[in-house]
Amino acid sequence: MDKKPFGLLLASLLTMAALMLSPVRNLEQGAGLDLLYTLRGVRPPPAEVVIITLDSGSARALGQSERPERWPRHLHARLVEGLAARGARVIGFDILFERAREADTDRALATALQRAGNVVLMEGVTREGVPGPDGKVVAHVDRITRPLPLLADAAWASGPFLMPKTPDGVIEFWGFVPSIGDHPSLPMLMAQLMTAGSPAAISPAPDIRRRPLNLYGPLGTLNTIPYARALELIADPVAGEAAFRGKAVLVGFSEFNQSRQADIFHTPYSTADGLDLSGVELCGTALANLLDGSGLRRPGELDQLLAVLAWCAALTLLWQRARTGIAVGLSLALGAAWVIAAAWSFGALNLWLPVILPGIIAPLLSGALGLGLHLRANRRRERMLEKALELGLSRQGSEKLATLLAGHAEGRSVQGVCLCSDIEAYTSLSERMNPATTRETLNRYFSVFIPVIEAHGGHVMDIVGDSAMCLWLIDKHPADACRQARAAALELHQRLNEAPLDDDTALPTRFGLHLGPVFLGDVGSAGHRELRVVGDVVNTASRIQGANKPLGTRILASAEICRATGEAPGAGQARPLGRFLLAGKQSKLDLYEIRPRAIPVDAAQLFETARGELVSAPGSARERLTEVLTWCPGDGPTRFYLQRVINRLAGENLPDRDDCIVLDTK
Repeated sequence: MDKKPFGLLLASLLTMAALMLSPVRNLEQGAGLDLLYTLRGVRPPPAEVVIITLDSGSARALGQSERPERWPRHLHARLVEGLAARGARVIGFDILFERAREADTDRALATALQRAGNVVLMEGVTREGVPGPDGKVVAHVDRITRPLPLLADAAWASGPFLMPKTPDGVIEFWGFVPSIGDHPSLPMLMAQLMTAGSPAAISPAPDIRRRPLNLYGPLGTLNTIPYARALELIADPVAGEAAFRGKAVLVGFSEFNQSRQADIFHTPYSTADGLDLSGVELCGTALANLLDGSGLRRPGELDQLLAVLAWCAALTLLWQRARTGIAVGLSLALGAAWVIAAAWSFGALNLWLPVILPGIIAPLLSGALGLGLHLRANRRRERMLEKALELGLSRQGSEKLATLLAGHAEGRSVQGVCLCSDIEAYTSLSERMNPATTRETLNRYFSVFIPVIEAHGGHVMDIVGDSAMCLWLIDKHPADACRQARAAALELHQRLNEAPLDDDTALPTRFGLHLGPVFLGDVGSAGHRELRVVGDVVNTASRIQGANKPLGTRILASAEICRATGEAPGAGQARPLGRFLLAGKQSKLDLYEIRPRAIPVDAAQLFETARGELVSAPGSARERLTEVLTWCPGDGPTRFYLQRVINRLAGENLPDRDDCIVLDTK
């Protein structure tokens, strides 16, 4: 495995894991939650939750103090009686009735609470430090402050409402408070009473998880009625029934005037001018979440960590696979897609997924590391390309080879298809020309030869006199490289062997093709080095090319070439010629003639039958081969086998074996 991509992936995962385990993760409950609420917008609250606010407007209308805690309790008694009469299903007070007031007003409120039978009162919780022997605080204890016993006994129940504070405000509440004996909270008690006897009844069994609040919108999004207006509504049977029957009614302090706000909390819906959500609005939100089942769900810490790491790994692998421009575009698109998916999950499924780390930081992190990898790879590639140019390859033909050699200064083993070519009768041709004319002839020849090889994805690795060695690199599957090499050989055959007689660039040429492992690297000494491809496959391709001469063919390929392209023997342009032991080789090879056009079917069948009778029935083989020549008078392989049969019938001592033909000349 390439260590550099693995190192990039490891660095990306370790960095992201460190961020997930650091305070940076708190961005999710700050900027991340703000982003999700912004993308989702305001959502409609359930109609069964109503808030009655003790506000400054009601204070003026009722002639009361602007400090609601000083209002006489007979007003609350009047409100409770009216709400009960108008069919409110449950009534909650987000007001702590801790101390006794005027006796008659306290008794009036207690009587109203008892008659209603569905009122839940607020309890307070204070945290006190426990000092050690040295006076330093060593622990904390939460102490509960209950309502006035007269009122507590008259109410259906009482409970606190606690929201853990964070630097980004409040985002959760306790359904059951573990620090005071898993005591149910005010909204939990109201929800239990509201749903009692229904299929959706909320269990009283303690569940001490902190529950994320799923806010509905800014202050006033929940159905909010000023206290003075509520008294007017309960006085009207029709209007009161419409406003409160079957509802959960929560009474508490709330103010839309920022300068008069008290009991307020910062949330994602806090406004720029400082208008926060009131405690009673948040208590109503918690109650509404319990009733409509829309409380936010959040994956566990481990699940989030694994998901974000997997996402980061995918983004990093993208940078290892794609080009820079594509990787940048896909990273941005995938980051945006994560944010969109998280926003949809938040709004449609009430599922709170991390958004800042995977949607923004992960693409930036993988992008920064990926760009560094790409820049280093480009620098290595340029150095290797310069080296390839120094070693004699053209820029067009050497870029892929140089890339393959990146990080392998001494070269490397690769899989490839080799094509070896040789001009027929070149020796006698060069004898008839002076050196300058020979050079000009070869230059014209290679001006046709080299572009064809490169157009089919090949690389001309070596030219020695009239012979060229070409290479097609195999990336994953050999079929494509084999098809390209065969197509190049057929096009060169057409342009060099079937060209008009007056074409001075065309010289009759033979080709041999083979595939397998080769070593690609620079060869030579310190003073002279050239980029070359070496190995047994190269030598074998040269021997296959040499077999064209005795067989009377122009293009020969090994069985490996034909098998790689998925062709059955004899199919299309690949004609099986038999098994051969080539000069200087110990392994036998099945050779195929690559033809631009197949020979007639009848002739091909006669040829195959004759090959099978070469040893067992040479006389019959001679007759069949002679008949093939009537179909194809110039067919080289038929003439080769016919001569072999004639020699065998004449009693000549041939080097052939029972299972192969031996060619002992190069």
